Amino acid sequence: MSRAERKARRQEDREAKQRQKEEEQRLREEEKARELAERAADKKREAAERAERKAAKKRGGRRARREEAKALRQEEREAKERQKDEERRRREEEKERELAERAAAKEREAAERAERKAARAGGRRRARKSERAESERRQNEPERLDHDVVARIRQYGVTASPAEPDELRDAEPPPPPPLTTDPNEPRDAE
Repeated sequence: MSRAERKARRQEDREAKQRQKEEEQRLREEEKARELAERAADKKREAAERAERKAAKKRGGRRARREEAKALRQEEREAKERQKDEERRRREEEKERELAERAAAKEREAAERAERKAARAGGRRRARKSERAESERRQNEPERLDHDVVARIRQYGVTASPAEPDELRDAEPPPPPPLTTDPNEPRDAE
């Protein structure tokens, strides 16, 4: 680097430092001006409050402040009362809506019941005839056993229970129980 370049670089550094100092100085002055403005605003507000208090004192002083406080409390009470009234009204509306829903549900159920009753009354004759035919058909066809019951009968055999009538016991003798040597040994599929 030549001597002229070094000199130029030093000059740039000095100028950069100078610019930085000026920027910092400007920021400090802005901050100071902001603080002064805030103080002035505070002083102005305090002066306005003092003037207001002084004017209130001239108007009646303590008595006026008490009356203002009383009026404020009255407004707050009225606002609370309005809120309570609104909540009470809302609860009553909800209650009425629920009662109306219940009444509508009862009416629906009554209508459905009446409909079913009318359907039963109209179809009672046919139902009696079909019930008789169904019971006769059930008596004529052999009883169907559940798949599990059939599987148990195949595995363990059929033994008549003491609750069964004697003629059923005599009509079908139970098949002989399956012969197995070991109860834990799996049986071949039949």
